Amino acid sequence: MKVKYWLLTILGTISVEVCLAQTYDKVYIERKNVDTNNSIYKVGRNFYYTYNIKNAQGDELFISDKDKNTLTSNENETIKSQMKWEIIEPVKGKRTNRRQTEVRFSFTPEIGSRSYTGIVENEQNVWLHPFRMNFFKSLETAPFPYIHIDKSIGYTWSDQMKIGEYWSNKLWGEWQGELLLDYTYTITDEVELTTALGVLHCQKVVSTAKSKLGETTLVSYFSKEYGFVRMEYKLLTGLEVVLDLTKVEEVEIE
Repeated sequence: MKVKYWLLTILGTISVEVCLAQTYDKVYIERKNVDTNNSIYKVGRNFYYTYNIKNAQGDELFISDKDKNTLTSNENETIKSQMKWEIIEPVKGKRTNRRQTEVRFSFTPEIGSRSYTGIVENEQNVWLHPFRMNFFKSLETAPFPYIHIDKSIGYTWSDQMKIGEYWSNKLWGEWQGELLLDYTYTITDEVELTTALGVLHCQKVVSTAKSKLGETTLVSYFSKEYGFVRMEYKLLTGLEVVLDLTKVEEVEIE
């Protein structure tokens, strides 16, 4: 199954990343009530995350304000380390991903550029596209946050996806043509995780993406109330990226 992501730039302020990729074929995507039956990623909810980036030696790195596709060790030359995920009602007939809930990503407080993509939430599974703008294109090489609902510790599943060389970069891995990623996911534990939103009961999911270049990993923590509240990535070049949910707000739908 082929999915097109069309690059769209409007007055230099809004961008949607472009690629042609083989999607996760085993994700269950409902045909109706795509947004209305969501209990976590509901239209009108905003999710705020902080992020932390380290190299293989454990040194903290930052996204450069001069070029948001690169990293710097100088904290004075960086953008704010916070992002915003807005669950929105798409314009009729213009949903970015068919039969997926619309989400708008942006750095905050900066809102100079935005990225639009989709989230799948239903009674069988929750699966979401990671933030994939600027340096965060690197997350395309790792497993996407994904969980099967109401499964026990030890439950394991797999999937695949091909990604084009558009996502390639020497910072997180280079290749030519298409790169096949083989995913494995396992629910390994149930934990009481201390977060900015309090102590939350979460399922811990350990996942890997294997390819001809090596292996990336994602350890995610899923709460039935707030979704993926912590995501710990390790990329092909040893870079580590950690996202933590810090705030969820409800906004009035016009």
